[in-house]
Amino acid sequence: MQQQGHQAESAVFRMDGKTIFLGAIVVFSAIIFVITTVPFLTFQPKPSADARPLTEMEQAGRVLYGSNGCVYCHSQYLRPQDWTGVSSFRTVGRVAQAGDYFFQQGPQLGTERTGPDLSQEGGSHTDEWHYAHFYNPRYTSLKSIMPQFSFYYNGSSDSPTVSQEVKNLVAYVQSLGGKSGVERAQRQRALKTKLLSERAKGNEAIIHEWFPSTWRNVRNPMEPTTRSLVHGKQVFTTNCIGCHGLLGDGKGPANFFMGGENGPAPRNLTDASQQLMFSDGEMYDAILFGVDGTAMPAWGDILTVNDIWDLTNFIRTIPNGGLLRDPVPSMMISPADVKPIEVTPLVLPGPGGSVPAVTPKTAAPPVVLGTPTIERPGAPAKVEVTPGP
Repeated sequence: MQQQGHQAESAVFRMDGKTIFLGAIVVFSAIIFVITTVPFLTFQPKPSADARPLTEMEQAGRVLYGSNGCVYCHSQYLRPQDWTGVSSFRTVGRVAQAGDYFFQQGPQLGTERTGPDLSQEGGSHTDEWHYAHFYNPRYTSLKSIMPQFSFYYNGSSDSPTVSQEVKNLVAYVQSLGGKSGVERAQRQRALKTKLLSERAKGNEAIIHEWFPSTWRNVRNPMEPTTRSLVHGKQVFTTNCIGCHGLLGDGKGPANFFMGGENGPAPRNLTDASQQLMFSDGEMYDAILFGVDGTAMPAWGDILTVNDIWDLTNFIRTIPNGGLLRDPVPSMMISPADVKPIEVTPLVLPGPGGSVPAVTPKTAAPPVVLGTPTIERPGAPAKVEVTPGP
């Protein structure tokens, strides 16, 4: 008995509440040390090729970004599975690197993607697009649930002006992506200046330089059925009216920040002469990848290929009132220089092993319902739209 009592008195640890509590504290502290302190002491990444310190203006915008809780809905890091979309053509599929955040104290990586990732946002949109977006996100993205930041703007609700706070915020967003993001944003501004300058000279054809030449004679492969036109109208009214307006005349609410001296205004799609400047292929490219130097964004990450071709079909009905009533194929206009898709002869084995060439039947040329007529030398082409049968 005495020996057992002596052993009990000499025990170092007893499985009581105090021992369990102290053990939990030790284990928890060790985990915290390994997860946070060890990486801080041992992981010192060098600046990446795109890392750059923020300017004073960008830093002020970063403070606004954080204080308004933007990080709660937007992340700032790209994973390998994130750059498979159309927008990756700007960032060349770049995945986030530790060195990207070298100059940031407290990177705002975020944990939710209620809104899109912004780590490579610099240059993806123009400054004017952001001014409209921050004033009211529904101006540029009709289905957005982002709150508006119109309280940062000066002036009245009928004539708001961009404040310095908003300029700071846009400068910060345009810096996301580091050196590459800033270069993209500068390219957008340079192309905007060039486009405005050429348009002032009456050189509307300059815009064709923005599109690959392979698109110039491409016709829409989607048959302009009633289904295609109705679906295209649905796509237009749920995505495009913020800039192009309910009538398609380019006078949507976002035009206040984009048109005039601010930049190239949204296209007036009711003007057949403006539509006939572009082939179906060029219009497809503009919707898919956006138009640099203008506020037209890339829709390829949101719309499918069929959505875009149906939308292209529908847009051709707007000069004849496609937005005012149910669109039908006879309301469409078509550029006069659009050619049928070129066919390639099929070589099929014939009797006795011969391989006669079989050429598929060539599709009929698209019907031209509007014929451009020049009133005077140097004047833009005007179009007389004749209703179809």
